[in-house]
Amino acid sequence: MKRDITDAKDNFENRLKVFQLREQNVITATNNYNGSNERYKLGQITSVKLRQAQLNLLNAKTSKNLAKYNAKLAESQLLQLIGQLLHT
Repeated sequence: MKRDITDAKDNFENRLKVFQLREQNVITATNNYNGSNERYKLGQITSVKLRQAQLNLLNAKTSKNLAKYNAKLAESQLLQLIGQLLHT
């Protein structure tokens, strides 16, 4: 049981780190999109490149949301193991 708790804690911490990295990816993708949008307005890039920047931002946000879900799932598994979350 102690090993299960340790594993669950490690899993939760890892999932939190992944979530934090995904948050940084969203910031980077947002900055890239904003820059691409400005370059598009100036006629320096094509609409295809702008759409790719939009898609990259959407993918970054989706990955962040999935990472948040995985972190919450790992947290609930840990809480269940240590008895702070009742199994229903």
